Amino acid sequence: MSNSSEHVLPVTQRTKIRRVPQRGQYERQVIYDILDEGLVCHVGFGVDNQPFVIPTAYGRVGDKLYIHGSPASRMLRSLQNAIEVCVTVTLLDGLVLARSAFHHSMNYRSVVIFGTATTVESSEEKLAALHAF
Repeated sequence: MSNSSEHVLPVTQRTKIRRVPQRGQYERQVIYDILDEGLVCHVGFGVDNQPFVIPTAYGRVGDKLYIHGSPASRMLRSLQNAIEVCVTVTLLDGLVLARSAFHHSMNYRSVVIFGTATTVESSEEKLAALHAF
């Protein structure tokens, strides 16, 4: 029998939700479900003190998230240098319209992932990533 703490990701100062924290969830399966339903992620990274956010396709295999892109792209060339990266996936579930534009809102689910990218080298892993896309 597995420990229930294995199913919940640790909350850190970096990942702690501060605004309306009761809406946040850290359960691994909830995160996987959002990632598996989404099609596009936004990859945030910095190069020479310039921030970039690039939308791209992605796929998940187990605990690994594979980002699609051309090896010649600035994004993948930069990520090969072991820089910090932030990847977000957002699913828009609905628009909430009110009488006042100030009270308009959205219902959404999202995942924000922090980490350092690595290059996929093996042919087998590249094939698995392509199937995940």
